Amino acid sequence: MCTISSALPSDDFKIRCPRLGHQVAFSYCRVENTGAPCFKTLDCWHGHFDVVAYFKQTLSKDEFAAAFMNQGRPKVQTLMELIQQAQARVSQNPLKADDGQGPCS
Repeated sequence: MCTISSALPSDDFKIRCPRLGHQVAFSYCRVENTGAPCFKTLDCWHGHFDVVAYFKQTLSKDEFAAAFMNQGRPKVQTLMELIQQAQARVSQNPLKADDGQGPCS
């Protein structure tokens, strides 16, 4: 039987981050540049210590919900929105026809 530790892992202990593709310590996942934990922290660290209990002790209910309960948008939806934004930018500022004076002339 595997026992999950309640002890916070030291910064010497690192796991592979699926978002970054390299090893990171829990301290990196705990606070992103937004000030909130990475949304994947519970998924990544649940097998190493009781990460849910840790965040429930250190975050308010609203902070916990904002960080981990928001499912976010599907990747396809995000990509479609980015494509639409790019198309709108291009239609607002179409490239001028090549007048022969470009950098490759």
